[in-house]
Amino acid sequence: MALYKLDEYYPNYQNDIFDGYNIKNFDVYAQDDKVGSVTNMMIDDDAHFRYFIVDTGFWVFGKKILLPVGMARIDYENKRVYVPVLTKQQVEDLPEFTEDLAIDNDYEERVRGVYRPYTTAPNIGFMYAADIYNYRQEPYFYALNDLNLRRYEDRFRAKRNHSRADLL
Repeated sequence: MALYKLDEYYPNYQNDIFDGYNIKNFDVYAQDDKVGSVTNMMIDDDAHFRYFIVDTGFWVFGKKILLPVGMARIDYENKRVYVPVLTKQQVEDLPEFTEDLAIDNDYEERVRGVYRPYTTAPNIGFMYAADIYNYRQEPYFYALNDLNLRRYEDRFRAKRNHSRADLL
């Protein structure tokens, strides 16, 4: 499934979807240490939020990484994204994300593979197959635990569906 950057797919996301919050400026914390800041979000063809794009800046080797949305807890008041199971070692091990990178199933699997050992889900010997993978297979990565983020996704999907209806 193709992934798109939120601001390119819906440029007015901040006002129309996120109640004026600019999620791109939120700091990311792992086990009480700042490891970077959100630069964007990735969404899929069905307008589901899938990943935060995190710039680790000088905190962890200065690279960008993908963080599955289901692993995050968001503090809107302090403009922070907390990922309690994330470690600096994990961030170092993640494949680098670049702006011109074409994200395919294999790249996403490399990302998930680094996170899997750190999840609290039971290890069931997951077997990956690109042609049959479904985001619902691993809800700990993609289920929106944050009620606000779930509401924002619902708004985003409604606006996208409304825009499509206008084109018909």
